[in-house]
Amino acid sequence: MKKFLVLCIMLVSIVALTSCKSSIANANTTDGVKIEMQLNENYDDTEPFINEKLFCVSKDLENVTAKCELEMDGEIGILEIKNNKTSEVLWSNTWNGTVELTTFSISLDNLKKDDEYAVCFTGTGIKNAIISISFENNYVQERETPLK
Repeated sequence: MKKFLVLCIMLVSIVALTSCKSSIANANTTDGVKIEMQLNENYDDTEPFINEKLFCVSKDLENVTAKCELEMDGEIGILEIKNNKTSEVLWSNTWNGTVELTTFSISLDNLKKDDEYAVCFTGTGIKNAIISISFENNYVQERETPLK
């Protein structure tokens, strides 16, 4: 009976590990990652407010290009991509007033797999803001919690 129980546990473990391996393989073959932020005037009552989303890369990359979309109704919006460990700003742009849906590209150089990066939106007087950043690269991964 003990041998049968051990055999069943081993079988379940093998199936579970195989399933996890398949999930990871499928995750690496997707068309990339999309980081999205949708903010309205009820997001935060502090001025300016800050919202951040984290991402990392699974290998060192010389250059990554991202397609970005931004739409905003507010006073000032600052979008930055920075190294979350060193706070070095890799890319930044500022918008004033109402911005109709605009599409643009961001080029990021020398991303390291041991580092973590943040997409940071700082807004003042924001009534509505929608930000979408798409990386068409299987090595970019969104993070839920910081490494720090």
